[in-house]
Amino acid sequence: MVLLIDAPERRTRRERYDDHRDAEALAWAWRLACEGSGLCRSVDTPTGATITTPKVTAVRLGRRPELVVALQPGQLPADVRAVAHRLAPALGGVALRVEPRGLTHVRVTVLDVDPLADVVPPVPPVRSALDPLILGRDEGGDPATLDLSTAAHVIVQGASGSGKSVGCYSLLAQLAGAPDVVVAGSDITGLLLAPWAGHAPSGLVALGTRDPDVHLAALARLVDLMDQRIAAMPAHRDAVALDVDTPVVLAVVEELPGLLRVLDQHGKEPGQRGRTMLGRLLGEGRKAGIRCLLVTQRADAKIIGGYERGQASHTLSFRIDSASGLSMLHSGVTADQAAAHATAAPGVALLSAPGVPLSRLRAPRTTFAGYVAAVAGPLAA
Repeated sequence: MVLLIDAPERRTRRERYDDHRDAEALAWAWRLACEGSGLCRSVDTPTGATITTPKVTAVRLGRRPELVVALQPGQLPADVRAVAHRLAPALGGVALRVEPRGLTHVRVTVLDVDPLADVVPPVPPVRSALDPLILGRDEGGDPATLDLSTAAHVIVQGASGSGKSVGCYSLLAQLAGAPDVVVAGSDITGLLLAPWAGHAPSGLVALGTRDPDVHLAALARLVDLMDQRIAAMPAHRDAVALDVDTPVVLAVVEELPGLLRVLDQHGKEPGQRGRTMLGRLLGEGRKAGIRCLLVTQRADAKIIGGYERGQASHTLSFRIDSASGLSMLHSGVTADQAAAHATAAPGVALLSAPGVPLSRLRAPRTTFAGYVAAVAGPLAA
């Protein structure tokens, strides 16, 4: 019999019977769904196949039922999350929230609405660039964060209209009030970095496509800054100490494929120089306090090679219709997840980060006007 959690004490015998019947029905639906989704083991015996599934040990009834499930040896919570979209309909929900409970169990909450359906409002700016930045809200309702004090680099991809730009507006707007950060880089669109152009040190922000040399010059200045910081680093340290005097430098490259095309149109040498400097910033920048944010519609191997991808600690994919493009940034993505993400709503993204299983989030919705105002306010003060 399945244990009922937090069952009301003052219940009639009939009501208690109904509760236990509902709990057993939920446990049986779980078993059938596990068999149908492949979350089970089959052992051939002389009398036929024996199928075992993760066992429901306890149930909490309510609007959002909760199941405590004992994992089978060798299974991880990530195994349940991978098929959650297949299990949810059989349990009467639209999504599942899967949380570890000890070392051998998970708590599965049946959600009656998509946790990412609601728009996430803009978040307030941080006081320091070393405070966690909010990337979005995950399926558990918790903030998904980016800590520039420990992170390496970030790659963001997404099709037009996927919410990629809005997500970047939100991320950069949070840094507007921080005195220990410099936002710099290359932006051929002339939009994402435009609010920062008058505030970064001279020559560290390049906008538009009219003059490719300004983009090379901005990258060269970032590389020079990196070399200076590394050369001045004490022998007993493996990374510079970050503070107001030595701020974090967030080197943004908006529309990376477009930048490379612009450089290549002016000969082989500019394109090669640009790729070399980007490679150096990605490979050596972290210890110098430089974090790169690369933004592209699709992180194809021709655009971002394996070396560059390997330097990123966080990868974020908004809607993209290419399973291969998705797997470039998220090695654990399944075919089902890729198919579902091809029709994801604007603002919904997949996140890969250290110590965090592949997860979905919804980025805060910050309009361009709101982004410009957010950056202009603190910087003008």
